[in-house]
Formats: sequence, C-alpha cells, structure tokens
Amino acid sequence: MKIFNSVVRVKILALLYGLDYCEFGYLKEKLNLTDGNLEHHLKKLEKVGFIEIKKSVVKGRIRTIVKITIKGREAFKNYLYEILQLSKNIE
Repeated sequence: MKIFNSVVRVKILALLYGLDYCEFGYLKEKLNLTDGNLEHHLKKLEKVGFIEIKKSVVKGRIRTIVKITIKGREAFKNYLYEILQLSKNIE
C-alpha cells in the first residue's frame, strides 16, 4: 500500500498507535516537521480512513486533534506483521 511508502506516515501511525489521540503540535514536535509537511501527510492518512482529524477553537486558537481509526490500527498492525515476516525469511 502506497501509504506505507512514506517514512513520515509510518512514524505518524506508530506514534498514534499507542495513544488515544494527540495534538497537531505534539506530532509536529516529535517528528520535527513543518506545519505544511505534517498537514500534507495527515491529509493522505485521513483520505484513506486511517486517521480522524478534529478541529475546535479553544481560547481563540484552533486546536487540531488527531486520532488513529480502527481501520488505521488494523492496517498498521498488518504492516508490522508483514515486516516481521520478511525479517524472519531473511535469516
């Protein structure tokens, strides 16, 4: 799946996999990305249904919350399984 061709998208899903949700700023900081670059990757993940993005206004500022979906969680788990199977075949 082309979604997993990007190291950034794999890292986003890996971070979200262990969390209920996180803020845009947290992802940006952890992945050392610009707003535009992170937004680009999040849109791709949202388009395939792997994440949900919710925006709200808090104290006059836009707060963006990102959450992995059940579909995203399953896809990421399957991706990791395939990687582990490949590594076993190399030995």
